[in-house]
Amino acid sequence: MIIITILLYMSIWASATPCRYTDSDFSFNVWSYNNITLPYRETVITAGGTQQKPILVIYLHGGLKRGSDNVRQMNEDAIYTIADYLCRNRINAFMIVPQCPDSLTWGVQTNEIIKNLVDEYMNKGKVDPDRIYLMGGSMGGTGVWKMASAYPYLFAAVMPVAGNPDTVDAALLANTPVCTVMGTGDNLMDIAPVTSFMERLKELNGETILDVENGWSHIKTCTESYTDKRLNWIFNHIRSSE
Repeated sequence: MIIITILLYMSIWASATPCRYTDSDFSFNVWSYNNITLPYRETVITAGGTQQKPILVIYLHGGLKRGSDNVRQMNEDAIYTIADYLCRNRINAFMIVPQCPDSLTWGVQTNEIIKNLVDEYMNKGKVDPDRIYLMGGSMGGTGVWKMASAYPYLFAAVMPVAGNPDTVDAALLANTPVCTVMGTGDNLMDIAPVTSFMERLKELNGETILDVENGWSHIKTCTESYTDKRLNWIFNHIRSSE
């Protein structure tokens, strides 16, 4: 009876323990392609049922976190908000956080190496190829716009936050569900180009959400946009066929 009581208590305690991801939960990794070396961090979330094939979540950091130390990019609260959400909702997942080299921004060259890394996950059967998600803020938000348009049928849904879609072709993004967030107090990113771009996506029958938060600064937008409601919307999508 005592043993049963202890086991029952441990089970209740485990189920009640909150998900709290930190930097130490992400392993250190490096990927090289086309003479570019990309440091990245990875965590594996195994909170869901054993029959659920893991999804793949890629997070792109902001401009101040570039480098090669594979540490600085982890200093963004959104990373842990997303990981905690996946854990709390029992979603099996690989989550990776690459670090952009100092000499680059998120764009053509980094798109290619990240795509090559994603292909590695898919080719080895580690993740569900129909449930790959891309998100990020500031320079990372702009990078999400660019990469999603570069690979129109790769992502199930994307979430660029406080980013600039100016150089992106809307026609290439119309197939990908997009949730974006902007703040009226953001002095770095203008809302008008995003509004126009989202209107263009709607004209092309794209599935979109544009949330404009009153008074939110650039930092607050990058930090607090990843609410359960928005993440529910993102992760409820499965990639549509071409």
